[in-house]
Amino acid sequence: MLTCLRRTSASLVVLTLFSASFPVHAQPVEAAAAPAEQPADRVQLRNGGMVQGSILEVLPNDSLTIVSAATGDRKTFSWSEIAAYEQGGQRVELGAVASPAPVAREEPAPQVYGPRLHIETTKPANVQLYEITGEMIAHGANVTVHGISYRSVCSAPCGSVIDTSRGSSFFFGGDGLTTSNRFNLADARGDVTATVKPGRRGLRIGGIVTMSVGISLMAVGGAMILIANNNAKRDAIFDDKPREDPKYGAPVGVIVAGAAALAGGIAMLVLGKTRFKLKTGGLGVFRPLRFG
Repeated sequence: MLTCLRRTSASLVVLTLFSASFPVHAQPVEAAAAPAEQPADRVQLRNGGMVQGSILEVLPNDSLTIVSAATGDRKTFSWSEIAAYEQGGQRVELGAVASPAPVAREEPAPQVYGPRLHIETTKPANVQLYEITGEMIAHGANVTVHGISYRSVCSAPCGSVIDTSRGSSFFFGGDGLTTSNRFNLADARGDVTATVKPGRRGLRIGGIVTMSVGISLMAVGGAMILIANNNAKRDAIFDDKPREDPKYGAPVGVIVAGAAALAGGIAMLVLGKTRFKLKTGGLGVFRPLRFG
């Protein structure tokens, strides 16, 4: 009996040792799934920009605070700056995203070629420089109509550079003033000074009326002389008397008065015309250009 137990124990020991000699294969253990990465929060701005990071605070209709993932800076945006934001995978729209405003390109200012004109007047008046922009001539049966279109360039004392690239003609005038002769500044360079003597329109109209009166008086005086001659001839023929010299005192007086009125009207026309004188040069030395 004892012998059998010993044999059995020996067998168990051998069996145990035999079993221990085989490698033990561990059962595979499934690795624990890594927690899913949370999507980053985003703030989309109305100006087209976007900030990505972690939203810390949302105050509706007030502001939103986010920590930028790129710089780590904490930024707070007012509600009016935000078009939309995304937090925890949920997107909230606040308004349409404004596209960036196009950058306006500054066009170079056109270069103006011409002299710088300074206007001086001999007496106070609102003298203006006009540029003739077009002319029209219409012919009728016995009439020719001439018209012009013009625009105001500057008023006294001016001091502007006058564009002469179109080769236009200019003249001086103004409210209540007569117009001057035309002139051209195409050949002028540098500073040009125009001394303008303004002519009053009323004086010029008065000159025309006075000239008309003078011509009428002279015509009446001439007619009076003819009538006096005819009367003298008729008396000599029908009254059978020696012919007497007609009396020319009154007709001559009318003619003289008419001539004086005509001369005065001409003077008024001349004085009523706007005249000018152009000078150019520098360093206090001027050279006259033209009179008008």
